[in-house]
Amino acid sequence: MHAFLLSVGALALASTAAWAAPADINAQSFYLDARDLEAKGMKAMFDKRARPAMAAMKDAGERVRAENEAATKRGEPIYCVSEAQRKKGMTPKLVIGMLGRVPEAQRKRSTLTQAWRAALVRDFPCG
Repeated sequence: MHAFLLSVGALALASTAAWAAPADINAQSFYLDARDLEAKGMKAMFDKRARPAMAAMKDAGERVRAENEAATKRGEPIYCVSEAQRKKGMTPKLVIGMLGRVPEAQRKRSTLTQAWRAALVRDFPCG
């Protein structure tokens, strides 16, 4: 539970329009909040940003996974995660680290979904 909360430790900005999906939040804001929550350790579980962060990361992950599954059916996968990595899962440090490797300028102009896709493509290329 602790690892899951920290892995998605960021807040959907209050200024985000009510109609926007959780994964439509700005990737840079998410990343900065995630790092802040990660630094809090166990206290992050009590931070009001934790639940919106979990929803945002879950939404982004589901969107990108669906894109990749559709692309894979067409024979053109977007990213290729090994079976060993799938079984291992993703730790909070890994998720935050992957987002951190997306260049800041790109994160600033991307939604969480776009940045997560870029991170997966970068860290799990096909072929």
